[in-house]
Amino acid sequence: MSTRDTDLDSEQEVDLARYWHAIVARWWLPLAGLLAGAVIGYLFSLGGKQVWEASTNVYLGASYSAIGGILLQGPQANPSTVNTIARAQDSIAFAAHEAGMSPGELRRGISTKTISSGVSTSTVRTTANPLVRLTVQASTRRKAQVAANALASIVVERLSGYADRKIKTLQEQISSDQAQIDAIRRQARGSSDPTSKAVFGVQLGAVLDDQLQAKQLVIQAEEVERPQVLTHAAAVRTTARGRRNSVVVGAFIGLLLGLGAAIVWDRALRRRLR
Repeated sequence: MSTRDTDLDSEQEVDLARYWHAIVARWWLPLAGLLAGAVIGYLFSLGGKQVWEASTNVYLGASYSAIGGILLQGPQANPSTVNTIARAQDSIAFAAHEAGMSPGELRRGISTKTISSGVSTSTVRTTANPLVRLTVQASTRRKAQVAANALASIVVERLSGYADRKIKTLQEQISSDQAQIDAIRRQARGSSDPTSKAVFGVQLGAVLDDQLQAKQLVIQAEEVERPQVLTHAAAVRTTARGRRNSVVVGAFIGLLLGLGAAIVWDRALRRRLR
């Protein structure tokens, strides 16, 4: 290392020490800045525009294959799908019409947040059956509630296609099984041959098992696989500016100004003494 580099390092260490002593000697300036900034941030948040906020929680469901019950990775597996559907032009147009809002006003007030208990590893994070909170901010209670519920209904409808078709197919299978059950029972009642009755009994048992399995799969599709709105929106009054964030940001800026004031004060005092 050259002599010049050594001198520069020494000067930097002296400057840092000088700054630190200046801050310690006038500790009340950073503290005053911190408190003043927090108060100003709080007052700033109070001046924010009053709005109504309504949130609804949507369960995205989970699609399973008809054979093997394997979990399928469709749109439901991606929580961002809710934000994509909710912000689509046709979704906003419909919900805005229902709530009596302009599409632009509604678009500015939409936000989504994933609520999940995922399993984390060092390289990947997987989320099973996530919940998504869909929030709308509007100028009135009714507008916020109606728009949030309308968007949630659209999301559920768009993501329910697979489950609905699966339920319809299973219900058709249940009806078909019931027709076979009724036919086997009629044949069994009309037969006096013990061997035939035994055969009918075996056939009846197989069809009943098939029907029972189909009924269980219908319950699974309705309660687990099909998306649903878990909680409907109820609006609460809030402010457009977050109070906590305003206080934290104000306090941080006040602290920086206080630190700067302590250093400037020290420099001015040194110049005056010289």
